[in-house]
Amino acid sequence: MTEIGKAAMAARPQVYILGAGMAGLAAAVRAAKLGLRPHLFEATNHAGGRCRSFFEPGLDRTIDNGTHLLLGGNKGLFTYLAEVGAADRLKPMDPVQFPFLDVANGMRWNVRPSAGRLPWWLLVPHRRVPGGRLRDYLAMARLARLDPDGLDATLTEFVDRDAPMFARFWQPLARAVLNTEAEEASAALIGRMLAETFLKGAEASRPYLAPGGLSNALVDPGVAHLRAIGQPPNFAARIKALSFGGGGVSAIETESGPVPVAGGAVISALPPGEAQRLIPGLQAPDQFNAIVNVHYRLERSEDAVRFLGLIGSPAHWVFTRSDVVSVTISAAGALADEPGERIASRIWADVAAPLGQNGVSVPTFHVIKEKRATMAQTPAQNARRPAAKTGFDNLFLAGDWTKTGLPATIEGAVRSGQHAAALAAEYLEAVAA
Repeated sequence: MTEIGKAAMAARPQVYILGAGMAGLAAAVRAAKLGLRPHLFEATNHAGGRCRSFFEPGLDRTIDNGTHLLLGGNKGLFTYLAEVGAADRLKPMDPVQFPFLDVANGMRWNVRPSAGRLPWWLLVPHRRVPGGRLRDYLAMARLARLDPDGLDATLTEFVDRDAPMFARFWQPLARAVLNTEAEEASAALIGRMLAETFLKGAEASRPYLAPGGLSNALVDPGVAHLRAIGQPPNFAARIKALSFGGGGVSAIETESGPVPVAGGAVISALPPGEAQRLIPGLQAPDQFNAIVNVHYRLERSEDAVRFLGLIGSPAHWVFTRSDVVSVTISAAGALADEPGERIASRIWADVAAPLGQNGVSVPTFHVIKEKRATMAQTPAQNARRPAAKTGFDNLFLAGDWTKTGLPATIEGAVRSGQHAAALAAEYLEAVAA
């Protein structure tokens, strides 16, 4: 960055962003685009939060903390990637399809949304869930009309629990998108997801995977972008406290001393517990669900990057990348309390056959348990999500757990950061006027 560029950046209104997960990164990138000078603080020595990659010595491979399936309708994420020059880091799956296997009876099928907004694929048996009736699919339209900020209900109040469609579509969808069992899942949040993906056609539904890992695709480009504009994240910078005065945040207390806000804005992109520790009177979700990921190292490698949904198994999604197979168990519940060896053996018994592997000998594995992976995305917890604007003039919230109207996913986190940055810019513009 040139000296002139540094001087121009230094003259910008300042916004202080707490937390360098996807919400914080998106907030910092968008703030810079809006003419602000972002200062990003992160307590750990890396960015990405729950969305990151790391080298696992036991596997001798780089793996993701948790595997995520991204969709073409994730407009916030793709805007962020364009802003940091990393639009090519994700691999689109072609054709657009979601393959499933019922491990109990060996039945396989592909859900294949059609191009355009007219869902003619629902009339073609081999493109939809076997056993699904047209009235089962009409529930999608009803769910999409629900207001995520209005009166909420559980998904089972809108769908038939006794129909084959429940076990083969609604339950996997609730687990994958909301990390919550369908019997407890928020109908409004599922509806919002459907409205932005499946009900918009194939392109909005297209799955995208990260062949080089989540850090390579989503995190590293954001960090590199901030460094390039002269505003690298401040790592190992835990926030001890916030000082308040004059109706807003007056200073940020760090381990190395206070940082005066001095007319700037603050965005908290911290987890709910940390945000509540710092912000008086903040209401937030207080129930969380676990996700377990099991990574296996195979003896052979594959060029293809692919995924498979499993029905009738504790394993929900299987992702294959070269010689590493990653299995995701959402809404893991009591399974997350079992020893890693038992989890790996139990899961391998179901995933070995679809992979053409011997199910008796368990390959080298690594188990990752996230006991508080996401908020429990029930109607009651959805109602506890706070808005981005707080009771303090210059303090705004970001994070997948805030009131985004979206499920608590990477897309929700990114859009929350972008929204908080826009609010901070509006506030600072008003102050300067």
